[in-house]
Amino acid sequence: MELRDLYGLIAIAETGSLSAAARKLRLTQPALTASLQRLEQEVGVALVRRHSRGAVLTEDGQFVLQKARDVVHDVAQIGQVHDKLALAPAGEIHLGLPTTVAGGLIPALIPLMQARYPQIRLHVLEAMSGVLQDQLQLGRLDLAVLFESAPLAGLRSTPLLREILYLLVPAHHPLATVSAVDMADVARLALVLPSAANSIRRHLERACATYGLSLTVLADVDSLPGLLGLVRAGYCTVLPKYLAKGEIKAGYMAAIAVENPALEWTLHLATRRDTRLPRASMATAEIIAQACSRLIQQGDWAAQIVTG
Repeated sequence: MELRDLYGLIAIAETGSLSAAARKLRLTQPALTASLQRLEQEVGVALVRRHSRGAVLTEDGQFVLQKARDVVHDVAQIGQVHDKLALAPAGEIHLGLPTTVAGGLIPALIPLMQARYPQIRLHVLEAMSGVLQDQLQLGRLDLAVLFESAPLAGLRSTPLLREILYLLVPAHHPLATVSAVDMADVARLALVLPSAANSIRRHLERACATYGLSLTVLADVDSLPGLLGLVRAGYCTVLPKYLAKGEIKAGYMAAIAVENPALEWTLHLATRRDTRLPRASMATAEIIAQACSRLIQQGDWAAQIVTG
């Protein structure tokens, strides 16, 4: 069955005669007649009844006409897909970022978004991973970067990158000149760390438990500036290195790799399972991945992109 034959039947119904339908379609009447006969052979019934004043559709013809109009409408919708896709993604996207990610990612993310998708307006919420997970499940966020690797109720997640955590010590600390320490060395230090609700703290405690170790924590500090200020004042903490790149470059502190076990985790980009991703969300996810890749390539983020 050919689409042009359906157009012919629709034209006959609209004009009331084969001659008028042929003129409307810019066909000769014999060509339209052949088209109609071809369609009638396809469906196996007579679709048009001719009379002295023109032509009318049979009852079967009326049924086929309705289906033909549905098909033509669907084809027209398909034809509009290219036009819709040509339009730039637009709208408001609510994005959640953990504190340990926001400070480094936002300055890289926003310029890329403005350059590539200026009609997308980002609303960024900075909070701990647990808060972001709750906000995402409640539908108050469209996307969120999370550290949890286990399946989360109602959420789907895509691995984004694998990040390394470092022991940060003041420049005058005895460990400041070494390149790596074991987890047992970290456990022996008096640390200032984010509270137990923070992903970094939970990750550290799980790593220690694997080796039968426990942490010595002097203070729970859910403040990035507060933690960095404490390191400058003589304390030690564990954070991603890129959060302290300014202080490290200025010589106020040193970043030391942790081994046995290595301190690394995977960041995931999460969305709700029960929502279809609008184009603006997909575009934002694309730019987040590009921003992460750029930070890694520039050496600002000690991480690896997760592929596959």
